[in-house]
Amino acid sequence: MAEKEASNIIIKLKQEGWSDQKINAFILFVETHTPTEEEARKIIEEANL
Repeated sequence: MAEKEASNIIIKLKQEGWSDQKINAFILFVETHTPTEEEARKIIEEANL
């Protein structure tokens, strides 16, 4: 994730009331998680309800 993107995400989440700890956990997840094809398919299917 680019520095500008990360900064914008942090700013927006702080505006939404997220705690620093929750923001850190979210960014860590985004930067390190690699979803499986099955996981991605399931999430997409659930979103199309």
